[in-house]
Amino acid sequence: MIAEIEDYFAKGCGRCERFDTPDCSVMGWAPGLRLLRQICRDAGLAESVKWGHPCYQHAGRNIAIIGALRADFRLSFFNAALMADPDGVLERQGPNTRHPDMIRFTSNDQVDRMVPIVSAYLREAMAH
Repeated sequence: MIAEIEDYFAKGCGRCERFDTPDCSVMGWAPGLRLLRQICRDAGLAESVKWGHPCYQHAGRNIAIIGALRADFRLSFFNAALMADPDGVLERQGPNTRHPDMIRFTSNDQVDRMVPIVSAYLREAMAH
């Protein structure tokens, strides 16, 4: 796994054999992932690497983490059960997930269209 944040955006997470290849999931979603990173940083969140992914903290608490899969990329919230979802964008990560906790993106340009919503959800997550 990676230890430096820039490695994620340049090479991937390092958790599979596709690391640092054009086939890495991060490479296909690079524009959207970079914009999510910028939104998180613009919100005043501190950035670090946890579990091979960009993780964003506020006041010593994990707020959100970015991840990429082949079919989509995500911004997942650590305490989403405490958040309202007025725009109905939070989804469950799987059938056994108790609460919707992520925003799923299936195209890079979705992030650009959702900047105000993502920013608002980050602000709310920081407040809890």
